[in-house]
Amino acid sequence: MIPKKLIKLVQEDVRLWSKHFLEVPNVQLNKLPACPYAKMAWLQKKVNIQLRDPEKGYVSYLHKLVKKIDYKKIEILIYCDPFYKEYSINKFQKMIDKFNNKYNSQDHYFMGFHPYSPPNDDDHEFLTNPSGDKSNLPDSKIEYSMMLIQKFSKLYKESDRLKRMGYYDKWPKDYYHEVVSSRQKQYKKLFM
Repeated sequence: MIPKKLIKLVQEDVRLWSKHFLEVPNVQLNKLPACPYAKMAWLQKKVNIQLRDPEKGYVSYLHKLVKKIDYKKIEILIYCDPFYKEYSINKFQKMIDKFNNKYNSQDHYFMGFHPYSPPNDDDHEFLTNPSGDKSNLPDSKIEYSMMLIQKFSKLYKESDRLKRMGYYDKWPKDYYHEVVSSRQKQYKKLFM
């Protein structure tokens, strides 16, 4: 059983991360937020944060959560694991890949963040310092991995729309190819 205090702490931390890093006008992205849809998803209460129960396996519990997702009620499921030290960044990436292989064709897409591989100022300053002033950014009170699960078709369509608007023009090219273009190619391969 997960202590309620831990659940609350992680949920508050995820909310702060979104509010201070994803939703704000970003100086590196022509004053556009890193995630243009995050703020509205929170306002509409369409973000579901779940924590891994340490008494249950990471993979088996996530399978159960994915099968219950109703995209009419939520836009994103954020599966947090404060017990992430059990697996390396490579093992975590392999889990993401396996979930994508299994569920992409069922219209789910998985992305992850692992504390062992945080964004850094050299490669991802738009994620680490959105306002250009680090003095007003909160520090995380806890570490955990995050698996973000979204409706693949919606993610594809919104990402394509953003590309046409020039949103990705300021993104680091390597990061764009790693995150966006590979996802878009996978969608086309499966559904077009």
